[in-house]
Amino acid sequence: MPRLGHKKSRNGCKQCKARHVKCDENRPCSNCSRHGVLCSLIDPNAPPVPSQAQGGTANTVRKTPSKAQLVQQTKKEPSEESSSSQTASLGYVLNSPDESSPSSSSDSFPFITKFVYRRDNQPPNLWIQDLALMEHWINVVAHTLTQRDENKVLWRTQWTKAGIEHTFLMHEILAISALHLAATNPSQQSMYHALGIHHQDHALRGMRKVLGTITEANASALFATSVLITITVYASRGQDAMYPHTDNEGMPLASINSVIDDLVDIFQLIQGMGFVISTAQIHVIKGPFAPMLSENTRETPSQPMFPQLLERIPSLLYFLENECDLTEEYRRELVAFVALMRETLLHAMRPCQDNREAHFLFYWPLHLSPNYLSRLRAGDEAALAILMHWAVVLFAAEPRMWCLIGWGDRVVKAISDAVTSPMWRSAIEWPLRLVERHKSTPPQDEQEYVPLEGYEGAGIPSHGAGRQVTTWLHKLANEKPAI
Repeated sequence: MPRLGHKKSRNGCKQCKARHVKCDENRPCSNCSRHGVLCSLIDPNAPPVPSQAQGGTANTVRKTPSKAQLVQQTKKEPSEESSSSQTASLGYVLNSPDESSPSSSSDSFPFITKFVYRRDNQPPNLWIQDLALMEHWINVVAHTLTQRDENKVLWRTQWTKAGIEHTFLMHEILAISALHLAATNPSQQSMYHALGIHHQDHALRGMRKVLGTITEANASALFATSVLITITVYASRGQDAMYPHTDNEGMPLASINSVIDDLVDIFQLIQGMGFVISTAQIHVIKGPFAPMLSENTRETPSQPMFPQLLERIPSLLYFLENECDLTEEYRRELVAFVALMRETLLHAMRPCQDNREAHFLFYWPLHLSPNYLSRLRAGDEAALAILMHWAVVLFAAEPRMWCLIGWGDRVVKAISDAVTSPMWRSAIEWPLRLVERHKSTPPQDEQEYVPLEGYEGAGIPSHGAGRQVTTWLHKLANEKPAI
């Protein structure tokens, strides 16, 4: 006689079937999480565990530490800076909603939480792939981070050694290497992207544990990880958009945000990492990594788009002051951010500036106010028009910054689609024309550029806004926006 109320399911994981136990079919199931093994509901290629009849006894299974024991082991460790084997054994615990989970209601670092995917549970013994990622980091990726030979040596050698002691840095090194391979090997993009997200998640979780206590011992590792994280989040979010990833049932693995939401998330992360960098550099400047903070003494190639953008800023300021309807408080905020854009451009155009495009793209968002970021999320046309002038540099940066591939097209299209009113449409016409010119015939050096005509709009001067506006701009360039 069949049992009443019993519903048999054949959708359990391979590991529970091998143990002859009931599977709750969570992803991962609670049994696999408790025993610290990879669940086939996450990865169908995960090998089944030996059953009790095949090569073990009940005692073999019971010897696996329980989740409670693993959590107790975690509490005994002061930070992520334990050995890599200990870190690997805690992989499933770190993916569970304990007190260190990103879902915790007492989250002190919300700018990190949005970038922890909590979706990739690959086994921790992928050491062959990790060795390949390390080789790629040393021979290829480290060279893409700077134009200065002495800093390339530091990234390849000293920072790699620091990653052995601070595992969150090692995870971040492997993450950026994997995401670079994903960007440059389309046929294996999915595999390398998964590896990159796996290590990026562990790097972020490891950072969270020590951010509250930045000391001389961990400052250098936090400094380096903060720099690299700002690169990998651009790469991971960009690759998510270009190559949507799904699980075994065809469901999307990442939430589908708008490109502006993605960008604001990254801006907030940059601001958080900027605080970490500014705090850590007090210790870094006294140690062996001080050359990273020193001024470059050799000239670097110019960026021809910069003088074109610089020439347009007075006209943009004139437009904000005379041709648009804004509250006085919001007008002053936008004017301050445009003045900061000019100041950042001038700094990035210095003859010996290393990584010119990165300096502009990463420094300007550091000083944006919460109000401005909220208006970007809400689709405010004034905020988007200012952002469009920043976004043109994404196209100039793509040839040197692989993590930004595809971002320029996505951001410019999103802004162009969102800005529809005639008043603000006139404010983005010049950036749109500059982008089209750059895409069709990118200039090779600073002397080649030909200034474009002025804004389409009555009363807006082209190629500068007159002596009065220029003098006023110089004054504003020294003011910091209220944050």
